[in-house]
Amino acid sequence: MHQPVNTSLEEMEVASKRKPRRHKMHGKRGSLFVHERADGFEKGYVWKTTGDDIIRGHQRGGLKCGNLSAEAVYTNNTSSPRVEIPRVVIETMSIESKQLYPGDIAVFWRLFAEARKQGIERDTHSIKLSDVIAYLGLNSLHRAKQAIKRLAGAMMTLRLNQEGARGTIRMSMIELLHDTDDFAALRGYNEVFFRLPSALKLAVRESRDYAWVDLNALSRFESKFTFPLYLKLCLEAGKHRLFRSVPEMTKSEFRAFVGMPEKTQTSVLDKTLQLVGNDLSAISGVRRRFPISISFEDEKLQIVVGSAAKRLRGVKPAWIAAEMAAKQTEEVCAMPAEKRKLYPSLTRFRQAETAIGAPAYRIFGLWSADIHGATSCPDDYIVGMTGRDFMNLIDKVGADDVMEFWADKRDFEVLGVAGKWMDIEVVEHTSVVNIPITASRPKAPRVALDEIVTRATARYDDERLPEPTKFAEASDEDIPY
Repeated sequence: MHQPVNTSLEEMEVASKRKPRRHKMHGKRGSLFVHERADGFEKGYVWKTTGDDIIRGHQRGGLKCGNLSAEAVYTNNTSSPRVEIPRVVIETMSIESKQLYPGDIAVFWRLFAEARKQGIERDTHSIKLSDVIAYLGLNSLHRAKQAIKRLAGAMMTLRLNQEGARGTIRMSMIELLHDTDDFAALRGYNEVFFRLPSALKLAVRESRDYAWVDLNALSRFESKFTFPLYLKLCLEAGKHRLFRSVPEMTKSEFRAFVGMPEKTQTSVLDKTLQLVGNDLSAISGVRRRFPISISFEDEKLQIVVGSAAKRLRGVKPAWIAAEMAAKQTEEVCAMPAEKRKLYPSLTRFRQAETAIGAPAYRIFGLWSADIHGATSCPDDYIVGMTGRDFMNLIDKVGADDVMEFWADKRDFEVLGVAGKWMDIEVVEHTSVVNIPITASRPKAPRVALDEIVTRATARYDDERLPEPTKFAEASDEDIPY
């Protein structure tokens, strides 16, 4: 039984005005907390943003590139433009039309990227035919036009659950805003006007989860069934290793996942699976943001992806208190100009907090200590190079870029996070994929009809049928011939 508590009216008023207790992660929505137990088991917890703190698709740019027309080119091997595709589109999009080629689907995502560049909320969008030709690496204007025409006649479905669009919605992939004669008269320098489905644009505007997809990787796929699997891998590679989930698939499960017909022949399925594996393993250079390991064991396709957040600047900045941010900024601004250029931006330290797991101000202090050590003892080594080389590198490429290298090579044991923050799951990219061919069923041997049907063979000693002893009297006219 609870004992009575003597509380005055004044004490009750003070208690009512007292601020509620806050969780230790309050204000850090969107961040990840990894709990490591004594037995080594790890479990991740994500504090998701809620309410007005959610950043929707219409508030994001949706592209990562300098010049989309100049970078989304088949021959570009120096940069990789990326487009943001919502999670709901990746997981529920299904193309119904069978007449599309791999290049056609790549063109669809190129048009989608152009729409993100011009503004997804616009009613109509346009793209130059020369951009489509350069993206596919073609030398034929006719083939680029045919790809767009096939997209205009293709259908797809999305499964949405948001205001204005609920359930499975069937729609055209694009609406071509040209009549037949007008479209035939277009040349490479002309623009093609098109319209994306309203349900697709709604899914983009209201999306909160998404994946970054390398556009120039899509234009090289030789199988149209590679696209849904690759988009899924991009989505998983953007997650922390504790939350990645690429299910193992049998050949029949793979067929259903990529949308192949149920009655697909076994030989065709094997060839398609080999083509998809070749497409994924052939991703290389700047187009490969994360490694993909592919194997086929126990009659199941097993895929493991690494992390897509390789560079520090691609990591989400951590939340930092306004007072702490102001203090750190004021400390740097108070330095002389020559010393100020040795320090990265506040955003880099916030990103380092996300990647390393230590507070930004402690990382700032460690960076300051290394700068002081490099200037005081230029012959001593820091992150694998002398202090003199370290300072020269900052002068050459800037503090922001050097911090990328520093965060990757530095030992953070002094901060108590040695080895705990890294994505320790090392994934080796598969260079060659070998899919075992399913053995065909053995055909039943042909058996001669004579071996099945036993025929009566006359022998010389067989008895003859008894001869009739009586004959019936009948006229030939009564016999039914």
